[in-house]
Order: sequence, then C-alpha cells, then structure tokens
Amino acid sequence: MKHLKSTIILMTGILFFVIATIPVTLFSQPMPQKEGRAVWISSTMFEDDEKEATQHLKELLDKYAEIGINNLFCFSSMMYQHQKKWDFLKILIKEAHERNIKVHSIFCPGGRVKLEGEIIEHPEWLIRGKKGEMYPYLNIANTEVREYLKRQIIEAFKYDIDGIHLDYIRFQINQGFSYDKATCEAFKKEFGDSPLDVHQDCGSMVWCEWIKWNANHVTTLVREIKEIIDNSGKDVVLGVDVFPDGETAKVLIGQDWELWAKGGLVDIICPMQYTNDLDVFRESVKRAVNAANRNCLVYPGIGIRSSHNTNTPEGVVQEVIIAREEGADGVVFFFGSSLTDEFMDKLKSSVFKE
Repeated sequence: MKHLKSTIILMTGILFFVIATIPVTLFSQPMPQKEGRAVWISSTMFEDDEKEATQHLKELLDKYAEIGINNLFCFSSMMYQHQKKWDFLKILIKEAHERNIKVHSIFCPGGRVKLEGEIIEHPEWLIRGKKGEMYPYLNIANTEVREYLKRQIIEAFKYDIDGIHLDYIRFQINQGFSYDKATCEAFKKEFGDSPLDVHQDCGSMVWCEWIKWNANHVTTLVREIKEIIDNSGKDVVLGVDVFPDGETAKVLIGQDWELWAKGGLVDIICPMQYTNDLDVFRESVKRAVNAANRNCLVYPGIGIRSSHNTNTPEGVVQEVIIAREEGADGVVFFFGSSLTDEFMDKLKSSVFKE
C-alpha cells in the first residue's frame, strides 16, 4: 500500500510538471475564424413584383447556401435606393437569416448621386472642378455632407442588419477633389495657399498637403461611421471596398485604407483584385494581408465579370486557393448576377466542398 501511494504521488507530480510546461498559448489561441464566403449583390437583380422577386430570391439563396456563402454585401438595399414599391431589405434579411447568411447594407459616399431631394437643395455639397463645373458626386471634405451621409446610414439600424458596407468610400479618379469656394478657403485657412494655385504640381509641398488633407476627411467619415456603429449597441460590423494598392489609393482618391485597417477603424476590407493574372492576384492579396496585419478581416474581391476582367470557373477556383494560401480570411465574388450555376457547380465540386 505504501508503495502504491508513493507511485500515485510520483505520477501526480509528473503530470503536474507536464501540464505546467505546456505553453499557455496552446490554450489561449482563439478559435479559427470561419472562412468568409461573400457575394456582392443588388436589389436590381430581382423583379419589381414582390411575389416574383421573393421566389427568385429564395431560389438564389438556396444555391448560395449549398456552396457555403455566408455573407451578402447588398447594393440598393434601402427603400430610397431602389424603385421597388416594397421593402426588399426586410425580405432579404428574413430569407438570408433563415439560411444562416449575413446581410450587409452597402452605402456609396463618393458614388454618383441623383440630383434630387436634399441634394438638389444643397448644390454646395457637390464636387466642383477648377473652373467651377459641377459633378454629380458629394464632396466628402464638406462637414454637412458627412452629416447627411451618416443620417442615411443610421436609417439602416431600423433593420436587423449584420453589417454596414462602404463602397466608393473615396473621391473620384478623374475629376479629383473639390475646388468649390468653401473647400478651397478652408484649406487656405489651414495651409496659407489655395489648392487652385498649385493644381497637380507634384513638386509643391502645398499640393502634397492638399492630397493628405482630402484623404484625412475620408478617414474622418470612416471613423465617424465606426463610432455610430460602436455606439448603436448592435452587433454590426463595418466593411469597406477598396482599391487593391494602398499607396496608390491614398494619393489618387484619398482612400487610406491601410490606415483604417491598422487603426481598427474597419472590421473587413475587400480589396477589389479583379484580374485573371494569378501572379498579380497573389501579390495583391499578400500585400493586403500584410497591411491588415490581423487587425481586421481581409476578403479579396474576385472578379467573375467586371470592367477589368472576365474570369472562368477554373480561374475563380485558383484565386480562392491563392487567397487561402496567402492568409486571407475569406473571399467575395463580383458580381451576383455573374455567379452562375456553372461557377457555383465548379466551386461546390472543389474548394467549397465543405
């Protein structure tokens, strides 16, 4: 009996030593994030008739569920964004949630706007060119514009949404920033010169400040939207669609998405990496993952049919594989109407078997 007690004590000591020497990180590692499988869709993909559209939606969501799609980023989801006489977003959320699919409502701060309603009452909100010409885009550097955009986003919280998603969270490529009187005066008050005096003079420090100044206003909007979400008490994430190269995006369109990722201002970034060149795609995904540095999720945008590429089922599968190899947290497909049965069947038989 004495020998048995000694053996038990010895074994207990050994067991305690083994447990004590196991790295704490073995137990403290978070559970792996479920792979994001997302699609950009729009209410415009569906009929105007509510009954027909609902049936169409159910059939499409059933197909998405079969291949494990778990997130939908939806354009024109709010009532004021589409021409339907019924509440598309309400039905989308109901049907999607029944299939364990999350719904993110898309807003386009820097996208083309209709000259109607509150916007037509405030022409000073619109982008102006060097000669005063007006463009149908909102000037994000304008404080009133940002307040208007935030009011729109707050309306989405009336729904059981899972995310707010920002597309066109930037200035336009071609016309650049706004040269309206109020914006130029605000910049001049801060830096002593008007941007009109140094337009596109890349050697001028004032021009460099003008670029950064506008980018800072876009970042301010992102930060303010994030604060609205955080203060809402709702379990809602903030996602952004961004140009694939961070440095280029910051200079050309005021989209400093690498800062947003590193600073925890966004939960998901979707670099729009629309290309059939697998080497280019791989390098782009790698840069995005490194830039995010695990501060947010990275869902590379895979173009099926876009203004930049027309892909094949085999090409899409290879890009999903590359995204996984480079450490992305998921993928998002552009666009829902192009994600046909041919593509879904190929995904289901290969990379989306489970």
